Amino acid sequence: MEEEKSLYRDLIIKFFAGEISDNEITQLKAWLEMDPENRRIFDEENELWQGTGLRTKLEYYEPDSAWMNISSKLGLGKRKIETVKIISRANFRIMVAAASLALVVAIGSLLLLIKEKQTYRLLAAVSSRIETKEGEKARLFLADSTEIILNAGSSLEYDRSYNIENRKVKLSGEAYFDVTTNPGKPFIVELDRMKIVAYGTKFNIFSFGNEDRIETTLEEGAIEVAIPGEKIITLKPGQQVVYFRRTKKTVVHDVSSETYTSWKENKLRFNDTPFEEVLRRIGRKYNVKFEISNSELLEMKYTATFIDETVEEVMQMLRTVSPITYKIYYRTTITDKQYLKPKIVVGKRKPD
Repeated sequence: MEEEKSLYRDLIIKFFAGEISDNEITQLKAWLEMDPENRRIFDEENELWQGTGLRTKLEYYEPDSAWMNISSKLGLGKRKIETVKIISRANFRIMVAAASLALVVAIGSLLLLIKEKQTYRLLAAVSSRIETKEGEKARLFLADSTEIILNAGSSLEYDRSYNIENRKVKLSGEAYFDVTTNPGKPFIVELDRMKIVAYGTKFNIFSFGNEDRIETTLEEGAIEVAIPGEKIITLKPGQQVVYFRRTKKTVVHDVSSETYTSWKENKLRFNDTPFEEVLRRIGRKYNVKFEISNSELLEMKYTATFIDETVEEVMQMLRTVSPITYKIYYRTTITDKQYLKPKIVVGKRKPD
């Protein structure tokens, strides 16, 4: 019995490696149709392979087409698998996001020589990390069809065993989550000072290491927010929890969720939003740094929507509707000539 399992495990590995003959495919098909338990074994091996045997291209990424081939030949149905797309600021063009090309290629090559499930599971524990540079966004579809949009200057990390043993990710930066429902496996986002638990919902997280605040904004469904030393907070749609790192203070309030999720559509939307937050979101979108010379300006609030405007056009519009003045400084370092973030100095305009 064990010899038979070993034989068909070899056939499965040959198939995933693209080295199976037509006669062996026929043999594998007959074995799969013989017993539902055989199909379960194949599905398990396939899930482990999909979690570790990534094939990466520079302009388009899609895992090996083996599952599609076996589906059409054996009538096993299609399977939705992980994809990653990068979106640049210039024209929102879809590109590839590869967590670590060298690691992925190494694992893909190594899998061709591996025949034991134990070793598969060892490789499945290897983590994957997706990072976006300034001016980029990334759109990810994980193995369970959960969609994640990663904002500029952010990173997401998860184990290759994702959706096999758990659904856990780690985030630094900002991301929008559209989580596929799975009551048996909650979706968990681990942050610096916060943990989010969801079963199927849509929400946004803002958690940059150089920012004092961590924000979680719920658009649909319900999520649980765990903060060390505090009771678990259950958010309802249209609510936001903010944790301040320096003071360790937590605030829960009602918000317009579009204000905090419109960035994924390349928009800036403000609805009676404090000026400090307006500048923070403009700075994140356009990769600029603000300096405010008059603290009285922080009391102002704005309602506006910006879509395709440049940062100069945005600042001019703000100047038109409020008593501010501004100057943009495009800077380089003196020593190595590397570009620094442009600095925008904002002051209070004198009355005419």
